Amino acid sequence: MSAAKKLEDHCNSESVTLTSVADIYEAIGRFIMNHCTLSEALNPLQRSLELRETSLDPDHPVIARSLHFLALLHERQSKLTTAEPLYKQALEIYEDSLGKDHLLVIKQLDALVLLYKKLGKNSLAEPLQKRSISVKKKLKGHLMTTMNIKATETLQKKVLELDDLTIGPPSVELARTINEIGVLHYLQGNFGLSESLLIRSLEMRSAILKEDHPDLAQSLNNLAALYNDRKLYDKAAPLYERALEIRQKLFPVEHVGVTSIIKNLGILYKKTGQLDKAEPLYQKMVESKEKSFGACHPAVATAIVNMAVLYSQMGNHSAAEPLYERALKIYEETLDPYHPRVSETMVNMALLKYEQGDFQTAAKLYRRATEIKDNESVSNGKGISPPSMSIEASATLPRVTNDDDKQIDL
Repeated sequence: MSAAKKLEDHCNSESVTLTSVADIYEAIGRFIMNHCTLSEALNPLQRSLELRETSLDPDHPVIARSLHFLALLHERQSKLTTAEPLYKQALEIYEDSLGKDHLLVIKQLDALVLLYKKLGKNSLAEPLQKRSISVKKKLKGHLMTTMNIKATETLQKKVLELDDLTIGPPSVELARTINEIGVLHYLQGNFGLSESLLIRSLEMRSAILKEDHPDLAQSLNNLAALYNDRKLYDKAAPLYERALEIRQKLFPVEHVGVTSIIKNLGILYKKTGQLDKAEPLYQKMVESKEKSFGACHPAVATAIVNMAVLYSQMGNHSAAEPLYERALKIYEETLDPYHPRVSETMVNMALLKYEQGDFQTAAKLYRRATEIKDNESVSNGKGISPPSMSIEASATLPRVTNDDDKQIDL
């Protein structure tokens, strides 16, 4: 965030305003929220809101947008009661400033509906959902507001202004700034420019830092992530490998900087059919989750399921089966017997039993998974889905994993 802080220090000039710096903080916060550690997104998103409240009217729609992203962050961190008043305040501002039949009002209504369902407050969710559907019919598929276009143009302009800061002799600070600008261009979909900036940052850091410096690992990771997203796996893999080697020397396996690369490199290996290389990385993910959360936690169960799916793809059913059983037990004990993760795991177990030729057990597991899904549909007001006629219909379904390859570091 050093580039944004530099701009904030120069907010007295006509070319750099508080609102423009707030846009940069928001972009950084949203990027961290989607690609890095959730807790690290709070400071830039909070700072963006503070700057906007200082420079704008209290009922300005952009303040509502800041409130929305803060609420979304808290929701993703499972702080649902903290998110609720932020969503409600954003909704109130949008309604007062834009009118009740606006696309951004729909967005807030839908966010509150989802939140109330997570909280089990269906009586509060239902009227908001009906209202959202009614407004959507009035708008007839309108996709983007003028405000969204204007915000995007503002961010692009500020990113270009940041480019001017990259002129100067090589230094640690300059390399960090170039890395941040590269990430921001990545956020805007300017992949060619992002690549050149990330390469420039990597080259500068390689020249002036020790070969095991954490900033070097950051540049390697970010460039690998860019190539990975563009499906240039041959370029991404060696960069991930070098970044992982550095971070493993500096941090324990449960450190977020280590686990993120382990996860992304493991997924890459799996996508490219290098299952033998993926196996030890998936095993390390299980170990890191156990060290972070203990042996009986949903996050551990998710890592175990991903490991079991990998073994199933390798044809190692004897190794996959006890992992599925352990994950299922953890989900049932820590979540709920009717939780979606329970049904997903049962579907995976049914597929494994089917592939082993145990059709009777496979059918029982699949029927039980279907019952859980039907129960979820009824509780959400979706109605009951027709039951599957036979286990053969499920045999073509993909196994459910919970891999997530969002991976950029700021």
